[in-house]
Amino acid sequence: METTKRHYDSGQTIVIRRDDVEHVESYARDHRDLRDYLLIRLPKKIGLRTHEIATLKIENINFESRSFNVLDSKKKRLYPLPLDMLTLELIQELITDRKEGVVFLHKNWKRKNQGKPLTNVAVWKTIRVIGEAAGVQGFHPRVLRHYFAANWIYVQKKSMESLRRILRHKNLRVTHSYLSRLVFFEDVQREYDEIRAGPFIEQTGHSENSLSPNYQKWCSKCDHEPTCKFIPEFCGSRCAASCKYYMPKEMKILKG
Repeated sequence: METTKRHYDSGQTIVIRRDDVEHVESYARDHRDLRDYLLIRLPKKIGLRTHEIATLKIENINFESRSFNVLDSKKKRLYPLPLDMLTLELIQELITDRKEGVVFLHKNWKRKNQGKPLTNVAVWKTIRVIGEAAGVQGFHPRVLRHYFAANWIYVQKKSMESLRRILRHKNLRVTHSYLSRLVFFEDVQREYDEIRAGPFIEQTGHSENSLSPNYQKWCSKCDHEPTCKFIPEFCGSRCAASCKYYMPKEMKILKG
């Protein structure tokens, strides 16, 4: 059936900007209602799967201990997880005085579904529509789960074992593989820029304008500059003739 068709390949690499993820959350907070905002915030903060968002029940949330039990969509059992205070307060505001049932319900605009639990497909489509409205194409719930994982390790510097438990992976190998599927474009761009800047700039941390006259006169105009291993020596006390790429006539033409 069309409604059960997957909109992604779970093994594919996801390339996205960190700022895009933050922008989608900000857009949902400023332009969508509380339910839709929580559909973005919840997986971003604790890495839930789509089915786990759809089946989250009020009676499985402990507001006092700042925790909840999620119905693991793979193991089909309840699993305890922590949750930040602000997200819990927003959930409390969303459910008002309801004491049981799922947290996320259909809105009033479709009377046949009014008050019914959101399906997996509805959660997926809502998050995708919010991402597109925010100007981020190809955005979906799995991006948020991967983002949580990457943020836990690379930004917060927390343990891989704790992440494995939160994501409920059977072993660390799966968690490592999971992390490798998300690529932040900023990281690729930074590494590319480091290569283009050349090893001397990368090692010293100096800008091109602060390098030695030898670099300014010769190396900066050499085709081998981006990958040359001789630049650190050449830009020191040694003369230009010590560089195997030193070609005065050709360099003079380049210099103009």
